[in-house]
Amino acid sequence: MSYLDYRFQDSPQFINTFDEAPLWSAAFGLLLFKHLPLIQNGVAVDLGCGAGFPLLELAERLGSQCHVYGIDPWENAITRAKQKVADYGVSNVTLIEASAAAIPLENNTVDLIVSNLGINNFENPEVVFHESFRVLKPGARLALTTNLNGHWSEFYRLFEETIKSFGWNDILPELALHEKHRGDRQSVSQKFEEAGFREVRFFEEDMRMSFSNGSAFLNHHFVKLGWLESWFKLIPEKERKPFFGSLEQRINAVASSGHGWHLTVPMLYADAIK
Repeated sequence: MSYLDYRFQDSPQFINTFDEAPLWSAAFGLLLFKHLPLIQNGVAVDLGCGAGFPLLELAERLGSQCHVYGIDPWENAITRAKQKVADYGVSNVTLIEASAAAIPLENNTVDLIVSNLGINNFENPEVVFHESFRVLKPGARLALTTNLNGHWSEFYRLFEETIKSFGWNDILPELALHEKHRGDRQSVSQKFEEAGFREVRFFEEDMRMSFSNGSAFLNHHFVKLGWLESWFKLIPEKERKPFFGSLEQRINAVASSGHGWHLTVPMLYADAIK
């Protein structure tokens, strides 16, 4: 099936085969564990735990003296994570189907909160920062990873060129908003500080993603799952086929002259203390 015909459909069958870790989440998860100070005992929370990464890894690294809550509103993902907990024999995990904007835990009861790429998907991240502050004990830590502005800039540069070639300059402001919605180091720091956190720390790294050409990139299952629908919304429906055909050709031309299609992902680890 061509990427132009792709439409996401959630189901228990989908989540059973869904494995984002090797392509995407693992890189950010490794960054998380590289800089995360681990607690020796107490309660930890993974906000936006999805199907269980890095939830189970965190639980096993912390050990049985800690209890870890995984919180996510995605029902099928929580079901899948529960199956992994049973399969792995991990006894210090509790899964909760709930929103990070209304964490179902008492005030001042949590020693550590992590969120691997969760901030990208929270509808109201400011509310989540305040909720995290509420449930954390004084001196406890919130740690997160996220991709930043500049994500896949090589792709968005060609996307912009293709829009201009179609004479659709009125779409460019909307494209700029879409590209920059991830925020930057300053905006993340501001969210921490506005929620009451202190001693904000940052560590940045770049990840490189390579594809043989634009056709491989646009047809990749995770690109279709995570981004395609938002790109479609920028382009009039009747014009999508010729537009994306032209974009695909532009990417393929770059790939043929540069030994593949290479994309940059700026990654950020940030944490702070209550």
